[in-house]
Order: sequence, then structure tokens, then C-alpha cells
Amino acid sequence: MIMRFIYFILSYVLCTTLWTDEAISSSSELNQQQTESTNWFAQLFGVGMWPLWILSIILIMLVLERKKSLQRELIIDSQAIDSCIDALSQNNIDQADTAVSASQSILCQAWSQGLKVFKRGREPLAGALTTTSTLALKPLKRNVTAITTIGVIAPLLGLLGTVIGMIITFAQIEATGGADKSALAGGISVALFTTAGGLVIAIPAIVSSRFFNNMLVNYAEEIELAINRADYCFEEAQHKSDEDNQTEEDAS
Repeated sequence: MIMRFIYFILSYVLCTTLWTDEAISSSSELNQQQTESTNWFAQLFGVGMWPLWILSIILIMLVLERKKSLQRELIIDSQAIDSCIDALSQNNIDQADTAVSASQSILCQAWSQGLKVFKRGREPLAGALTTTSTLALKPLKRNVTAITTIGVIAPLLGLLGTVIGMIITFAQIEATGGADKSALAGGISVALFTTAGGLVIAIPAIVSSRFFNNMLVNYAEEIELAINRADYCFEEAQHKSDEDNQTEEDAS
């Protein structure tokens, strides 16, 4: 869905190239006594800036959505994970499953599935927990790629606006010999506004994508450590249980 929006914006930019030329030409006919604040407003919300405004709105929506979805309490319930590991250290698979099943966090639900797979004997404990945890983390990467894409194409749209503005400027020079300075200023302002707009969008987009990617990496590392702890505690519990059984057999 997000990529369709981005493709639409790119198509829109190509279609509005001619519109921008006409808009800048007509702006030279405005009253020369128009205030500077009105000119800034017109340039900031002009046709050439519409694609960048659309991108900025999409970026804000994606960042807010990811910020809400990647909250720690929604992904990792440390208390439930510790209870699960404590049960595994006692060689109690059912109690461990009950501990994580009671939590609605993404990791706990993944571990619950992993413990069920392990109880069926299909995979070792570490392998089952790793597989289900990896599958649970994949949806968390959603929209992070779209944020990165916006960070890449925003300055390109700004560069495209710069090129369009310079084309308009040189077209006016060719038509009027540079006599109409307001038309020349209009073309240059398009170039500057779109360039600045592209950078203003790209910088927070890149920072946000790095932030969310680092957050996902930290979650993955924490989950890996938890899986190693669970596997170690369970192996120790099994080893101790085997020793106790062997001792009882020797005693009998």
C-alpha cells in the first residue's frame, strides 16, 4: 500500500512538470506590491511542493505507527520470560508453556508455539524457540523499509524540483532575455524550495529508519540471549534429572 503511494507520487511529479512551468509564468503577472510573506506561503504550498508534502505526511504516519508498534511491552514480557526459564530449569515444560501463554506479548506467544513444537519432538528446544521467535520478529520490520525508501527518494524529488526550476529559469531567459526578473526569481525559488524540502524530509526519515532498525537489532540480541539461557537451564535440568535417575537405579 505504501509503495503504491510512493509510485503515485513519482508519477505525479512527472505529470506536474508542465503545470509548474505554467504556474511560474503566471506568477510574474501578480502585483509587484504583494507581501513577502504571501510569496513565501505560495512557494511553500505551490504545485512543485505537493509531492514533498504528501511524502512528509506519509512519513509522519509511518513513524508514529512504528513507534506505537515497537513498544517494548508489546514485544517482550521480561517477567513472563523469566518465569518460563525458571520452569525450564525445573524440567517442567508444561509450566513453562503456561507462563508464556498467559502473556500477550509477541515473544511470549512465539515461545508458546515453540514449546509446543518441542514437546512434539520435532526440533530441539533452542531450534524451536529460535524458529518461532524469528517468524514473530519478521512483521515488526514492516514499514521500516518504506521509511528508508522515503529517505532515499525525498532528496531525489528535491533534485528533480531543482532541475525543473533551472529549466524554467533558462526558458524565461531565452524568452525575455532576462528582462523579467520576477519570472527568473520564481524559477530559482522553485529550485531552492524543493531542494530544501527534500532534505528536510530525508534527514528525519533516515534517522528514523536507523533508530527503528537498531531497536529491532537490540530486540533480536535480547531474544537470542533469552533463548540461550532457556536452553542452558533446560539442559542442566535434564542432566541433573538423568543423574538422579541413575543414582536411584544404582541404589536399587
